[in-house]
Amino acid sequence: MVLVSEQNIDDLLTQLKAEFESKSRAELKANNSPARKSPPPPSQASMGQMLNELKTELESATRDGTPVSPSSASVTPQQVRQSADARQKLDASIDKEYQKQAAKREAKLEEIKRQEAARLAEQQRRQQELIEAQKREELRERRRKVAMREKAQQWLKNLNPRSEEGQWFEEFSYSYEDKLQAAIDYLEAMRETGMNY
Repeated sequence: MVLVSEQNIDDLLTQLKAEFESKSRAELKANNSPARKSPPPPSQASMGQMLNELKTELESATRDGTPVSPSSASVTPQQVRQSADARQKLDASIDKEYQKQAAKREAKLEEIKRQEAARLAEQQRRQQELIEAQKREELRERRRKVAMREKAQQWLKNLNPRSEEGQWFEEFSYSYEDKLQAAIDYLEAMRETGMNY
């Protein structure tokens, strides 16, 4: 936009007047030729009136401090309203799209949180199952050791120290502090090889 001063207004009016007069002369010559007939040019009075109206409009805009641009004279209030309406529609459309994208992001985040919670719950369930399986295994092992201890005690009671097996066991148990532990290890070895007592 260009601010128009009084000097610019005068220069603009002089230029418009010169162009109008040159066009008028050219049209008069063309109208005088027999090949072409057109309506007569506007009178000097109507041309002066148009120039005065333009000058008044420009001076009024300059006094108000309103910047004057070449296109501002051709913009109607209806066009301004349409432009504002179009801008509001565009802003509303942008807002709607932004909210839609935000809702999608929120839904995706909720889905990720839900999947993560389900994964953690499954992990905890498996961990709990593993702990329970370990406890069951430890309980079985304790029971097996108790049973083996009782079996070893019974075996020692029934062992004849003068028998071949009794003499062999006596030598075997020298490396142990306790004959019961030696009997447990001996019976475990016999069980692993498939020779049950």
